[in-house]
Amino acid sequence: MPSPAPLPAPVLGSMRFGDWGARLSPDAVADLLAAALDLGIDTLDLADIYGGHTTNALVGAALAARPGLRARLRLVAKVGIRMASSPGNPRGVQHYDLSVAHLRRALDGTLAALGVDRVDTVMLHRFDPLLEPAAIAAWVRAEQAAGRVGGFGVSNFDAHALALFDGRLPVVANQIELSLAQTSALDDGTLAATRARGAEAQAWSPLGGGGLLDPQSPAGGRLHAPLRAMAADFGLDPAGLLLRWVATLPDTRVVLGTANPRRLADAVRACGEALPRDAWYALHEAARGHPVP
Repeated sequence: MPSPAPLPAPVLGSMRFGDWGARLSPDAVADLLAAALDLGIDTLDLADIYGGHTTNALVGAALAARPGLRARLRLVAKVGIRMASSPGNPRGVQHYDLSVAHLRRALDGTLAALGVDRVDTVMLHRFDPLLEPAAIAAWVRAEQAAGRVGGFGVSNFDAHALALFDGRLPVVANQIELSLAQTSALDDGTLAATRARGAEAQAWSPLGGGGLLDPQSPAGGRLHAPLRAMAADFGLDPAGLLLRWVATLPDTRVVLGTANPRRLADAVRACGEALPRDAWYALHEAARGHPVP
């Protein structure tokens, strides 16, 4: 019997590289990126707001220090959130801004901070009810023609929001929160709508913010015993089993938030194979607290 095809490599998230987490130096970021590439991870997720608008520059310093890394990486750049403390936000109100004027400025700033002339995917960070899909599509096509952008993606868009770009612009990826603690993307059709458009789902917070490993939390309490029993069956620790549960979903890649190379290696191994269907549903049932209908 042929062995199953390997699953696609995860995405490395940069949110915790800098001031919002590990506070890595540029050399340490470069070491982490090199380790990720050696493990088969070639996609780096970025956002202009990470680290209070400082993480892109941190990554840019790492890429400048190790010029060979850029050619091996695929850069995903999220834009469209204006934090209360963001430059040029006089009212001090956090909000979403998918106006073309802001998106253009945000992309300019992203490229400058990273020290690159192109990102492989530009991604709208959050859905903005005031967005104009035709204007955004025209802007993206112009950026693609100028060679500054490869593909177009979205983040945290539900099935209805995705449909706004149908016939206007192909969506290559949709970042969605997805874990055994947060399965709404399965229930409300977001994952199915993403796949139906030929787009890849990129699952962020696959460990449920750590709550799934806490036996005192509701979902963590329900999962505590089955996780430990089943993890041993697959030669994984509970965190690895949680990652494998998400990675088993078709057309889905896990976004890994760790800045620790050893944990990164463990996570890549966990995400490399799919769970058997009955094991996947057993964990799904345990987390929900009731069987599927």
